[in-house]
Amino acid sequence: MEAAKLTVVDDQILNESFLKRFIVSAKASVATIKSALSKVLGLFEANDRLVVIDKDIPLPRIPFVKLHEAGHGTMPHQSKVYSLIHDCEKTLDPDIHDLFEREANVFASEALFQGDVFAQHAHDSEFGFKAAMALAKQFGGSNYATFRRYIKTNPSACCLVVLEPGIFPDPVNSFRVEIRRIVVSTTFHRMYDGEAFGNTIFSGHALGRLVPRGAKQRMVPPSTVTLVDRNGDRRECVGQAFKTPHQTFILVRDERPIAPQIAVPNLVGIRRP
Repeated sequence: MEAAKLTVVDDQILNESFLKRFIVSAKASVATIKSALSKVLGLFEANDRLVVIDKDIPLPRIPFVKLHEAGHGTMPHQSKVYSLIHDCEKTLDPDIHDLFEREANVFASEALFQGDVFAQHAHDSEFGFKAAMALAKQFGGSNYATFRRYIKTNPSACCLVVLEPGIFPDPVNSFRVEIRRIVVSTTFHRMYDGEAFGNTIFSGHALGRLVPRGAKQRMVPPSTVTLVDRNGDRRECVGQAFKTPHQTFILVRDERPIAPQIAVPNLVGIRRP
């Protein structure tokens, strides 16, 4: 933030009243990052080069939000546009705004995980949540952001399945839980169709046994599951799960092909010549 010459304000609650006053005083040169519930987490003001962070953001999310806003103020094409908008009191086209938000997310991820440095650290240890959570502490990212980076940079065929909180009874399939997001490595995408997981996981689903059951179960240790690849072949994979109050994470990694079963005919009663 110092290198970007940005001043951070982190003692404000970014509620509707504050935002109205701030946007009026700053005219229209404001870029905001919102959560899924449209709660504004942070904003960038171009004229005074301010980054304002909501003081109620959970601590693990603060570094990413700060760097997202720094992206708006650091990438030349964005900072110049926001300054221009301030001067002429116009607003940004919605499509360009969405593009700028995606670019700021990429900027934040690359800065937080230091480009290729994360991958160099990530894949020298045994695959799993233990290694990924250690990396989250090392690089200052949230578990969610770190898990995604862990999969995206992994050379093996692996994926992260993020489930919505809450398991619901199902009269046909015993239970069901909604899939929020699927993150796959490049190798996994070549071998498997992630869309084949569908929108829900249930008792008979390929990943059904990996869903933590019961209020006290937070972890599912590494367990063998079978997935069908793009060629229709069955392959042995290992999966594990980690449940938080906000979501459940499932990690899956391909291990090996499953040898086809060979039927041996019954030779009883046949004499050799």
